[in-house]
Amino acid sequence: MKLKYKIIIIALCSAAVLLGVTYGIFYWVFYGYVDDAQKNQMDKDFEMVETIIDNEKENFNSILKDWAYWDDTYNFINDHNPDYVTVNLNDETMENLSLNMMLFVNQSGVVVGADDFDLTAEQTTALIEKITRNNFYTGLLTDNADVTTHLMMLEGQAYLIATGRVNNSNHNAVSNGSLVMVRTFDDEMTAYIDSLTGVNVELREAEAAATIPKNQISKREFDGKPYLTASRLFPDGSGEENLVMTISRMEENYSFVKHQFNLFMVSFIVLLLLVLGIDYLIVNRYFLKRIEKLIAFTKEVGIKRDTTLSISMEGRDELKTLAVSTNQMLQEIDQANQQIKMMDERYRLIMEATNDGYLDVWLQKKEAYISPEWKQLIGYQGKDGRQLYEDYFLKIHGDCKNRLESSFMDMLSGKVDYFEGEYRVISEHYGVIWVSHRGKVVQRDRNNEPIRFISTLSDITRRKINEEEILFLSYSDPLTRLKNRAYMKKQFEVLSQQQKPHYFIIMCDINGLKLTNDAFGHQEGDQILVAVSNVLRRICRPTDFISRWPGDEFVILLKDIDQEGVCQLIREITDETDKIREFHLNVSLAMGYAESNVDLKRPEDVLNLAENRMYRNKLMESSSSRNATIRSLARTLHEKSTETEAHTMRITQLSKALGSRLNLRKDQLDELELLSLLHDIGKIGIPEYILDKPSKLSKEEWEIIKTHPEIGYRIAKSTPALEHIAEDILAHHEKYDGSGYPNGLKGETIPYLGRIINVIDSFDVMTHSRSYKKANDLSYAISELKGCSGTQFDPEIVRIFLNMIADEGLPVQLEIAVSSNNQENKS
Repeated sequence: MKLKYKIIIIALCSAAVLLGVTYGIFYWVFYGYVDDAQKNQMDKDFEMVETIIDNEKENFNSILKDWAYWDDTYNFINDHNPDYVTVNLNDETMENLSLNMMLFVNQSGVVVGADDFDLTAEQTTALIEKITRNNFYTGLLTDNADVTTHLMMLEGQAYLIATGRVNNSNHNAVSNGSLVMVRTFDDEMTAYIDSLTGVNVELREAEAAATIPKNQISKREFDGKPYLTASRLFPDGSGEENLVMTISRMEENYSFVKHQFNLFMVSFIVLLLLVLGIDYLIVNRYFLKRIEKLIAFTKEVGIKRDTTLSISMEGRDELKTLAVSTNQMLQEIDQANQQIKMMDERYRLIMEATNDGYLDVWLQKKEAYISPEWKQLIGYQGKDGRQLYEDYFLKIHGDCKNRLESSFMDMLSGKVDYFEGEYRVISEHYGVIWVSHRGKVVQRDRNNEPIRFISTLSDITRRKINEEEILFLSYSDPLTRLKNRAYMKKQFEVLSQQQKPHYFIIMCDINGLKLTNDAFGHQEGDQILVAVSNVLRRICRPTDFISRWPGDEFVILLKDIDQEGVCQLIREITDETDKIREFHLNVSLAMGYAESNVDLKRPEDVLNLAENRMYRNKLMESSSSRNATIRSLARTLHEKSTETEAHTMRITQLSKALGSRLNLRKDQLDELELLSLLHDIGKIGIPEYILDKPSKLSKEEWEIIKTHPEIGYRIAKSTPALEHIAEDILAHHEKYDGSGYPNGLKGETIPYLGRIINVIDSFDVMTHSRSYKKANDLSYAISELKGCSGTQFDPEIVRIFLNMIADEGLPVQLEIAVSSNNQENKS
C-alpha cells in the first residue's frame, strides 16, 4: 500500500477516533449527570417519604400516649368497667381518631377490651392473630420507649400499629397492661404523601430472602408518560426488612439538549473533513512526491546493482538530508563490497587449510555444498547439490533427528539467531561420528522465509567418547552398576525446572542387611545388593530411573505411569525378591512410594513421603529393628488385657483380605495392618479388674473403658513410628450415625481405616468368647452386621465384607476358631 493511502487512512481513522471520543465524552458527562441527578432526586424522595411516615408515627404515638396514660384506661384494665367501653369504644371515637382497631391487654397478655372500625371480620381476626404472634403488646417496647409505632403488612395491606404501656396520668404507677392501636395505611395516606412530595408510594411484602439494590432505578409508563421507579427494603414490626417501598416520579425531558448536540456534531464533521482535505494537498505537494522520487531511485539502484549512482533533492528539510545520506551510504557500500570479496577469498583458504568443514545449504532450492574433505569423511555419494542435500539428512543418526529438528526450526523461524548442536552421523567408512555443527541463516526473502544457511562442521568423536566414560563413572554405583545418588539428584533438578511434572518415586530398603553383614560378612551383603539390583533392573521398564541410595536403599523414579501400574510393579518386585534363596537369610524389601501433586511439588518432598511410607512398611517386618516397638506394645497389651495373640492374628488376616477387596493402596494396607495390631493399645491404661470383670460393667466402669481410644491416641502420638495411625486409633469406636465415642463423629468424617477396623473387630468379638460372654455363631454375626449397617457401621464396608465372606469364606484359622467356639457354647 502506498504511503499516501496510509496517510489518508490514518487521517480518517484519527478523525473517526476524535469524533468518537468527543461523542463519548458528551454521552458520559451528560448521561452521568442525568443518572446522578435522578439518583439524588430519588434519594431525596425516599427521605421525604420516610420523614412523613415518621411524623405520622409520632402523631400516632401522641394519640396513643393520651389514651395509655389516662386514669380511666388504667382503671379499665383492672376492673373491666363496661361504662368505659360504652362511652369510649365506639365508631365515632374510632373515626375521629382515624383508627381501625384498638386492643386493651392486661399483663398476662389477655385482651380485656377491643373495638374495630371499617374492617371485615377476616381482617380483624388476621390482625389480632399477627399482633399476638409477633408479641406486639410489649415485645417492641423498651425501658426508654413506653410507646412505639411500626409499619406492618398483612395480606397486601399496610398498617400502622402503635403499642404502649398503660399507666396512670401521673405516670408513677406500675404498668398493668398494654394498649394497641391500628390504623390503615390507605389511599388517603398515599395521596397525602403525593401532594407533599410529588411521588407515588406503594408498599408491599418482600419475598423470602429478597435483595433490592439501593440505587437501582427503572423506567415505566403511566398514561403514556415516562416515570422513574425505585424500591427499597424497610423493617416491619419484627425488626426484619420485610417491607418493600416503591416510589414513582415523572421523568424529566432532556431531548432538547440531545438535539442541539447532534447539530453541533454535524457542523464539527463538515469542518473536520474540510481541514483534512487541505492538509492532504499540502502534504502531497511538499512531502509525498519527494518521497516517491526517493523510492524510484532506490528501485533503480536495486535493479542495476550499481552503487555508484546518486540522487539530488531540493529543499532543506529531512528528506534532503535523507537523500544526502543515501548517496554517502552507496559510496560506503561500494567500498564494503570490495572488502567482502577479499574476505571471502581469505575465508575459503582458511577452511581448506584446517580439518574442519563447512556446509552451505540453499533451503528453498533444496541444494547443498559440502567441503571436499568432509564429503570424503562422511562418505557422501551425491553428484550434485540436490543429491547432497538429501544425502546429508539421511546420514544423521535417527536418535538425534527429533532434537535437531526442533533446534533447527527455532533458528529458521527466527526465534534464535544461531544454530548450534552436537549429533551423530553414520559414516560409510568410519561408523558413527560425533559432529559439532554451528551456523546461521544468512539470507531471507521478502516474507522473512530463510533462503540460505551456512555452517561449520567439526569432528568431536574422541571428545565425546572421553566425556561418556567420565559421565558413566561419576553417575554410576561401582558395585551394582546402577545409577548413583548424584545421578538421581540431577534428575530431581530437571524435574524441579519443569512445569507441573507428574511422576512417582519408590524407595526400597533391604530388610536385615545389617544383620547379614554382621553375621556372614560384607561380601555376602554386597552379593545381596547385587541380586536385588538385578531384580530391579529386570522388572522395571527401560524408561525408569533406578539408583542406589547410600547403604541398603534404592530409589526408583517412574514417569508415564498410573498408581495401579506402580502398585503392580511393587508386587512384581516383591514376588521376584522372595524367590532369591541362595543366601543364609531370606531376602525381603520394605517399600514405599509417593506421587507428585500440588502439595508435593519438590522431588525431595515426594522422596521424603516415600521414605516415610517405606519405614511404615518396615514396621511390619519382624527382622526390622523398627518392629521392636510394635512387638513390645503388642506384648504389653496381651499381658495386660484379655486381648490375645489369636485375636490379633484374626484381625490382621481379615484386615489384609478386606483391604485388598477395598482396593486400598499399599501404604494404606500397611497402615491397616499396623492398626489391626494396635487399635486397642489404649487398654493398657485401663485397670485390670475392669478389663477382666466377668459380669456387666457399672456406669462408672463403662465410662473408664470408653477412655481407651484416647489413651491409645496419646500413646501413638508420642511414638513417631505410630503417629500416622493415631487418628484411626482414636476413631475406631465411632459409629456411622454419630452415636459412638469419644467424639461422636458421623459418616465419612470418621477416618476410613477406623471404619474398617470397627467392622472387623466387632465381627471377631461376636464370633469368639470373652471373659464376659460366649461366642455367637457365624449367622448371628452376619445378621448383626446387616442390622447395624448404616447405624454403627459404614454400609459400603459391611457390604464388601459380607461379599468377601460369601465369595471366599473365612481364612482357615478363623473357621477353626469359630467352629471350636460353637462347640463350647453347645456343651
